[in-house]
Amino acid sequence: MSTSRIFRAFMSLLACLAVLAAVGASAVAATLNGENAPDQGPVVLKVSDHSANFGGRFHLRGKTGNPYAGKVRIQAKTKRGWHTLRKVETDGKGRYALKIRARKNSSLRAKTNDGRSSKTRRVFVIGHVKMAPNERYVRLGRSLLIRGTVVPRGVRTVKVRVRGEGVITTRARANGRFRVRWTPRGAGDFSYRVRALPSSKSTGDASLRRKFSALRPGHASYYGPGLYGNGVACGGTLTPTTRGVAHKYLPCGTRVTFQYGNRTVVARVIDRGPYAAGRDWDLTEQTKKDLGFGGVGVVWTNK
Repeated sequence: MSTSRIFRAFMSLLACLAVLAAVGASAVAATLNGENAPDQGPVVLKVSDHSANFGGRFHLRGKTGNPYAGKVRIQAKTKRGWHTLRKVETDGKGRYALKIRARKNSSLRAKTNDGRSSKTRRVFVIGHVKMAPNERYVRLGRSLLIRGTVVPRGVRTVKVRVRGEGVITTRARANGRFRVRWTPRGAGDFSYRVRALPSSKSTGDASLRRKFSALRPGHASYYGPGLYGNGVACGGTLTPTTRGVAHKYLPCGTRVTFQYGNRTVVARVIDRGPYAAGRDWDLTEQTKKDLGFGGVGVVWTNK
């Protein structure tokens, strides 16, 4: 074999080795960059419910794409980057399932040990307004205290809407607690609802509607003895156990709240009266007893 032929064969061998080296380097780079190897599938993260109540759990499942057992990290995105919440063992087919507690709105992903990641999944926490016990009755000239706690806790904008009376806006403190006072302008039955506006941690939420009555003073007396067995203006017969009240113009059957001292009674309008000057109500003897009313004096009512 001539020297030139040997040289050409040697150069061809070097070219083949260079090609093989380049292919190997590309494979290594692809692995380092998280690209799938021929026997790998994509990393998958699925969320059963994309929203959950605060303190509840998100149900997660997925697969690593590796046909063997291993580990996967569930990560949440923060201002400083990705933070690992849980490390989970996978089965022999690379599948996994877990639950994580709902604490705040988050972006989640699954990441394998070889550096591959799933698509990002967004989950939302449903906030909640916890109301403290409130007063059921408030007398004119005083204010109603409305207070509670929003969760997740934190500084939040809170709106209190009193039906027919307007909206009061306040702020929950860092511990989630809020309190506001509302002063009624007139007597009547009212209701209100508290709503916490959405934040970066959770969605907005509203409390159940709460009811209360604003009471005004009125002069009252009572009637009954000597009249038992007689009919009443709204129909029926007056007896010692009849609970009701007489009023000059309120429709028959109107429910009226009465408060005297620490006692509260609800009675219906059953008769007309009183006809003594300066008096607003005539209580039946049973209503008088239920209130602990002395006979003539001032009672507080919602009408």
